Amino acid sequence: MAEHPTYSIVVEMENAKSIDWDEIGVGLKALAREIAAVSATGFARPKVVVSHGGPDSDADLLQASIETEAPQLTQVAELTFAACSGGRYYDLKNNGVPLTEGNIVVFLDSDTVPERDWLSTLLKPFQHPETLCVNGHTYLSYDDFFSRTFALIWFFPMARGDERFASKRAINANNIAFQRDWIASHPFPAHNGFKVSCTLLMHQLWREGHEIVNVDARVYHYSPRGWRFFYWRALVTGRDADRKFVELHSPTRAQRILKSFTRWGTMSWRTTRRVIGHAPQTGMPIWQIPFSLAVGLAFYTLAFFGHFSLAAGLVRDEIEIVPDYVGHS
Repeated sequence: MAEHPTYSIVVEMENAKSIDWDEIGVGLKALAREIAAVSATGFARPKVVVSHGGPDSDADLLQASIETEAPQLTQVAELTFAACSGGRYYDLKNNGVPLTEGNIVVFLDSDTVPERDWLSTLLKPFQHPETLCVNGHTYLSYDDFFSRTFALIWFFPMARGDERFASKRAINANNIAFQRDWIASHPFPAHNGFKVSCTLLMHQLWREGHEIVNVDARVYHYSPRGWRFFYWRALVTGRDADRKFVELHSPTRAQRILKSFTRWGTMSWRTTRRVIGHAPQTGMPIWQIPFSLAVGLAFYTLAFFGHFSLAAGLVRDEIEIVPDYVGHS
């Protein structure tokens, strides 16, 4: 592959329905900065595909909003829009790929904000022709008690001081790049789960013998907010855990039920270790740590109920759709 491979970026806008344009604008300005920085080193002007869940007619409004919030983006990239009316998270990612150009496809979400050198770090391994997939480092931002707690218990590594977890991180659909030919022929798998398809794609990469290159290309994700999100996301986390177990291990109901209990224990212990071990670096006062631990354990107890209820057949395996009331996702 050439020293400077050509690339496109797919930005999904499903999450844009639940955050405000001021926040989206921060991420889009950062994206424009990163594109300008790599273009200055010799990379060609890229195409940015905004894949959204509305009708085609939304393109003009999205274009106007982006030009208002991040006019720099249209100066450094060719902007195009891909409608996927009613599309879910991974549908929007797959929907953007056919409109991309070049050797590499980069995926970014509308509610993530790239740090400096993010794009150059993500693209650098593709100088080697054998590189197929490069995975970045996504972490949750925080500014209060609940966002600090989410950052501690979430499936993303912490921003700093979490090297062991970061080295083993799963692929981040919101911060990852693929050779275009491969991702075009291996889309994110269709699935009822909320955040299951990226795990299935990761295992597909492994089955085919491909290495996933983890790099320190950092973006932060806006923290979830609100008790309603907390309740819903915990239950769906549990249901998704059961779905992953079915796909990757066993569909046997007895084994699924047993897994719901063992995962509850594992996640409770992990939460305890992470809250106690990492809370000080978030700036959380010592007196808040027991409350943070209680919130974290409550989250994974709710996740257990979601996991057990699906494993035991108490609820049906239905398509997960983000409720309108949820807020940040």
